[in-house]
Amino acid sequence: MTETVTKQKLKSLRAGWYIWLFPAFAIAISVWLFWDYWQQRGPHIKISFEDGSQIQPGKTQIRYRGVTIGDVQKVTISEDKKDVIAHAILQKHAEEFAVAGTRFWLVTPKVSLQGVSGLETLIEGAYISVDPGKIGGELKTEFKGKEGGESKDPLEDTSTYQLETNDLGSVSAGDSVTFRGMKIGTVTKETLSKTGQTVLLQINILNHYVRVIRTNTVFWRSSGISAKLGLFKSELKIDALDTVLRGGIELATPSPAGEIAKAQAKFPLQADPPKEYEKWNTVLE
Repeated sequence: MTETVTKQKLKSLRAGWYIWLFPAFAIAISVWLFWDYWQQRGPHIKISFEDGSQIQPGKTQIRYRGVTIGDVQKVTISEDKKDVIAHAILQKHAEEFAVAGTRFWLVTPKVSLQGVSGLETLIEGAYISVDPGKIGGELKTEFKGKEGGESKDPLEDTSTYQLETNDLGSVSAGDSVTFRGMKIGTVTKETLSKTGQTVLLQINILNHYVRVIRTNTVFWRSSGISAKLGLFKSELKIDALDTVLRGGIELATPSPAGEIAKAQAKFPLQADPPKEYEKWNTVLE
């Protein structure tokens, strides 16, 4: 009787052996997928941003010329609590992007007087675009990212100066710094002074134009519209539309011109232009 039962059990096991094929097949596929993922996995990098509200772990991609080369795995806060750090993994074929000189910026919808950009992010969500560094450059895994839809860095090939004012007014980061109506720089940062009594503005002037920044140069807020009313003669001056809507900073230098100001030099920012500055025609060689 016992022998008969044993034979029946063996027969039953032999008949159902194929049932084990399914979990074995599933395990084999999982191992193969994991191995393929590991083979395609590139370097782990960290990109810090001032704001992480648009970055979503598992969804935000890193793209180069429209091609996905990596994705954000998680988002954390920096130790000093000043930045948001996006932890991303590049694909194997994109490992050469993890070098010194590579720049990352977050692409989001942007509407300006120059046009509309980043509209595709309204549907797909924000993504991180990349401008590669030099091929074969020094390996690097930590980067400082920028916000905005352009790769051009307003700090590149510029010199920095400081302006101090009691009231910021309509001026803000991103505004233009103009000389004779021509843009020569950008307002890049606004902070309170240590005592909290004044506002400090950082401006970056293109190195090609630093010769116009002299020790006696005068800076003032531009409203974009100025009027001179008189009994027999009136004048109305309207600057570029961008300046009218956003404001900005203008500058001029009286005669005789002082020496070329050194980088990081500090100047007062006046609320109004100096009297008869239009007559200044100082030689700035």
